[in-house]
Amino acid sequence: MIGYIAGLALFLLSGCDSFLTQLSENNTTVANHFRSEADVEAAVYGMHAQFREVMGSFTQDYRDRGLLLDNFGLARWREANEHNLSGYTATAVEFSWMYEYKAVSAANLVIGNLYRAGLPEERYRFYMGQALCIRACLYFQIIRLWGDAPLVLEYEDISEKGRTPWREIAGHIVADLLLAAEYLPPADQLKDPEGKPLTARQIPGRGTAYAILAGVYAWIAGYGQEPEYYALGIEAAGKVIGDPNYRLVASPEEVCTEVLPGNSEEGIFEVCYDDSRGEYKDFGSYIGGTVEKWPVLKGTTPASRRKFFIRNETVERLYTPEDLRLQAYFADFFRMKEEPVSVTQGAAYVRMWREVEYYSGGIYDGTPRTLLANDILIRLPDILLLRAEMKAATGDREGAVADLDVVRRRAGVAGYSEAEGDLRRAIQLERDRELLFQTGVRYFDYMRNHTYNLLKGGFRDLTETDVAAGALFLPVSLDAMNNNPKVKQTAYWVGKFWGLDACRELLPDVLPDEVRREHRLCY
Repeated sequence: MIGYIAGLALFLLSGCDSFLTQLSENNTTVANHFRSEADVEAAVYGMHAQFREVMGSFTQDYRDRGLLLDNFGLARWREANEHNLSGYTATAVEFSWMYEYKAVSAANLVIGNLYRAGLPEERYRFYMGQALCIRACLYFQIIRLWGDAPLVLEYEDISEKGRTPWREIAGHIVADLLLAAEYLPPADQLKDPEGKPLTARQIPGRGTAYAILAGVYAWIAGYGQEPEYYALGIEAAGKVIGDPNYRLVASPEEVCTEVLPGNSEEGIFEVCYDDSRGEYKDFGSYIGGTVEKWPVLKGTTPASRRKFFIRNETVERLYTPEDLRLQAYFADFFRMKEEPVSVTQGAAYVRMWREVEYYSGGIYDGTPRTLLANDILIRLPDILLLRAEMKAATGDREGAVADLDVVRRRAGVAGYSEAEGDLRRAIQLERDRELLFQTGVRYFDYMRNHTYNLLKGGFRDLTETDVAAGALFLPVSLDAMNNNPKVKQTAYWVGKFWGLDACRELLPDVLPDEVRREHRLCY
């Protein structure tokens, strides 16, 4: 029964070309599939599967335009990290919010129909808390990627919608998370229908809701320049840091061997994979699969060519020699940097993700199949350093330094001193070091703190006027505007990304130019 209902949930959500066609079934049909906890569990599993498809996708890597890589084997990815999106088509999947809205629809399906199952209050709150938390996380991702966006809160809503201001959406995100935090138990009290503990960090607990909430408040305060929200962010972060369910592992080495594989006490929110249930992600879709070769992969040597790498000098600027992360995150750094450039390409050898599963038999025998790792969305050092950032912004230097130094001590690094200069910059650099290659972190950090001019290429030339017009957001996909005429392109990207000449190539002889302009199909 569970497999059938999960299949139904995925069927209802799988064929939509846009958020306008999310659900075609009527209330009566849906009601027939919310009659028991088994039905609810299956629908919630379908929601998590959609969430995994979104947050675990390779497109999240491509959308992170602040990755600390010096060489990109893919030209359009390199150019995107320099604020040049000309290598992308107007319908590129990276610009499409379709999968985010499919996952939102899956959450809305649960939220709108959970009452039908007549569950005990405790179980109702457990499932509702999950759905609210997942929906909030998805909308937080949407507003960070696109800014203003359509707001869909009802599963049966298939009306055409324009773009709701991101601040209004943020208000709904906050409301969802506050209710989720009220409904969800702490992580050690999460139970399945049989009363067995749930340990997968993709299942939100109370701490998950507060961790996302801290990020949302920091975003409103920082990117939105409404500093009164810092106090709320500090409070939310404190609820996570004070939660006994979360603790730092002892060393950066254990970050690699215990935390990155997944479901550790340092992990707060993760995209989890269980191959036995078909929750599979191929090796190349991991950022680790992109940046690692020797000594992690079988059959490679130091001379194996790499297309994506970070140069030794970049690593040396980032980490001091005594930093234990230098030893844990990179293979034999000090010795290997002395090897000839003809061998090393002048680059460090990343070895953060240690366990690789290989194909056995068939034409791919012996080649990497997948990493044995989750995608980490939030872990405890992220929240510690986020609180440090917010405390520094409010003038609490002592509190900020205390949080900063917790992370530094674990790395074997001396505490912050005034000689380092600007405290807020020191905190940002610590986030760069600690959260290295954690997709979806660094670019959003530089957006949030309006330090985007420290990124590469064209980011250095952007002005606050550009940012106010949406320069740091992604353009909206042409598909979204074609499917819903009420959706308009972000102001900054009008005329800057694709023009009428590109439209003529995409839609030859379909519409005259004046109609294109009237309906704003292309720019």
